[in-house]
Amino acid sequence: MDYRQTPPARRRNPFTVASLVLGICSLLTVCTAILPLPLGALGILFAVLSYRKGRHMDTFAVTGIATSCVGLAFSVLIYGAVFAMMPGMLRDPEYRDRLNRYSESMYGQSYDELFEKAYGIDLNELFPTD
Repeated sequence: MDYRQTPPARRRNPFTVASLVLGICSLLTVCTAILPLPLGALGILFAVLSYRKGRHMDTFAVTGIATSCVGLAFSVLIYGAVFAMMPGMLRDPEYRDRLNRYSESMYGQSYDELFEKAYGIDLNELFPTD
């Protein structure tokens, strides 16, 4: 009879699993453009916290860092595209009129009035329509 037992499975560091899960969540929530920032940052932080001196980084931690970085990069690209297109859109009279009508139906004031009330800047001076 063979009474050999298999060695117990190596227990994973919970930070590596958390890093992987947060990295995957960062990728899955890219379309929200807000959630990948904290999820990706936490994923990278947990991967770094799981690292021990003198040991190799666990595969889960490396994958967590990779997925977190990709989620962060996509989120930054979305923010960059939105901020790059915003001045051109606010200078377009047709878009500005549509935005004002939508704002009036939702909030009872045009977007121009809301912007001036919130920031104290006339939107027509900042982005004159053609």
